[in-house]
Amino acid sequence: METGYLFRYHFDAEICEETVSSDLKDEPATEVAKLEDEFSHYTGHKYVVAVNSCGSALFLSLKAAGLQHSEKVLTNAFTFTAVPSSIVHAGGIPIYIECNNQYLLDIDDCKRKIEANPDAKFFIVSHMRGYVSEMDLLEELCDEADICLIEDCAHSLGAKWYDKKSKQDKLTGHHGQIACFSSQSYKLLNSGEGGFIATDDDKIAAYCILAAGSYEKLYQKHLSRPFDNHIFEEIKLSVPNFSLRMNNLTAAILRPQLPILEERISAYNKKYKQLTNILAPANNIDIPKSLKSVTRVCDSLQFNLINLTIKQANEFVQQTSERGVKIQLFGHKDNSRYFKNWHYSFKEIPVLKQTDEFVCFACDLKLSLSFTTDDIDLIGYIIKDVLYKIVAEENQVDYPTGLTSSFEDLNEVISKYDNWVSDYDQQHHQNGWKKLLTHVAYTLTSYLTTDDKILDIGCGTGLLGKELSSYNFKNLDGLDISEKSLQFAKTFNIYNGLFKTELGKTLDFADNSFDALVSCGVFTRQQVPLNSFEELIRILKPEGLFLVALRVEDNNYYYNKLKEYYIAGILSEVFKMQFNVLSSCNHELVLVKKLA
Repeated sequence: METGYLFRYHFDAEICEETVSSDLKDEPATEVAKLEDEFSHYTGHKYVVAVNSCGSALFLSLKAAGLQHSEKVLTNAFTFTAVPSSIVHAGGIPIYIECNNQYLLDIDDCKRKIEANPDAKFFIVSHMRGYVSEMDLLEELCDEADICLIEDCAHSLGAKWYDKKSKQDKLTGHHGQIACFSSQSYKLLNSGEGGFIATDDDKIAAYCILAAGSYEKLYQKHLSRPFDNHIFEEIKLSVPNFSLRMNNLTAAILRPQLPILEERISAYNKKYKQLTNILAPANNIDIPKSLKSVTRVCDSLQFNLINLTIKQANEFVQQTSERGVKIQLFGHKDNSRYFKNWHYSFKEIPVLKQTDEFVCFACDLKLSLSFTTDDIDLIGYIIKDVLYKIVAEENQVDYPTGLTSSFEDLNEVISKYDNWVSDYDQQHHQNGWKKLLTHVAYTLTSYLTTDDKILDIGCGTGLLGKELSSYNFKNLDGLDISEKSLQFAKTFNIYNGLFKTELGKTLDFADNSFDALVSCGVFTRQQVPLNSFEELIRILKPEGLFLVALRVEDNNYYYNKLKEYYIAGILSEVFKMQFNVLSSCNHELVLVKKLA
């Protein structure tokens, strides 16, 4: 900035094959040259050319590979508009290939499209949002058909795939002849705009250096290049100068980010794991998994909405946005990642039924390194809270056969819940009850640590336990009177211990065993005796918390008993709030603390 030498070639230092980046340490205006060299060492490519965007990198790659006007280029139907735009800009005609609901190329459709277009000799495979397809198979298909394979690694910098030959993980970008990377604001490296072309091919590297904006003998100011000047001299007069260079200011922003790349990757992946864990209990969300051979860099979250209508999907996006969580539907009419919006690239909208069906329900959420663990908890809670509400509104009925208003004895209660196991979870997903459960679990994140010991009272089939576990509460025990419910809950492996127990009798736990007690849907309709509180208070640690959902229509039957403990100085109330989820009755949440 002080020198004003932002042009990448504004320096006098001579570069030879023996020059290394550190040799230019004190030389102004060499930021781009040093960045290219350092980037090549990171990715493992022989040559790297820095340009002003990844779109420019793709465009130059096609030109360097020899694409002629009106030649076909195979590519993903699921990608960003920059990919087909670069094809059109280079004079090519995009031929779109189906993707599946795992965001991967459909290899069978690849085969069909290659056979149907024998004149297509170029393929840009986009690792959209970091999802890397079956690249070994794709590389074989391209080799057999004499197709030049170019990898769009805009979203896969730092991602790895398992190389069977070397029996080790390698960074993406080595299956094709050329790999293109991005440093646009929403990428792992951030310079606002920027891109890289990486290759091991001498002639391709030379073409890209010249076409990006190197004229006369300025190619000699590249540190990452073929050092045979004849390669450049033979072609330079026939290569157009597109002036797509990166400048020194951009490179200066990027260079300090390279050494902390792995640190960023680890931080992103940690946040991603936390958020996907929170969303795991949501029935209407499917989070695609990467191929076993691939290790993604998870700087964003994608998930599919399942068993929802288009109307519900749009409501979901709108309502989460209103609460500060910006989610995009890939298949929205104004989304630049929806192939039907690329009118510039076709005369008639291509028929891509498989891709079309999944992108309309495919959601995209950008993560940020600035998000704290509390932020992630809140984002996950908002997504589930909105989703559970939308599902419940659609179904409208609390329970298909209604609920028993009272029970004759304990055996009737046990029989009711034993017989309910098969469809208990589904009914409580449809009626919105899970909205209450996730609220309870999220609320506890403000009061407890993830290691605190929690007892899920009336745990049933484990619905509340799954919500607690999703917020990383990992020290859970559960008790219930229904053996069949407990056996079902056991299959989820979220409880340390499960106990068949009758409330109102002595519990098989030592005094002061638990940091918190949680109960939803148990203290209702007088189905639990009032003396149950004595034992529960006994096993709760001093300063321990008891969060219980009470039915308003019970006319304070249980709440009045709690107030007796308030008066006696045994419990104190932290809060009491109404939280209605069912249409047939109302609930309130009460959080109390043990004082002694």
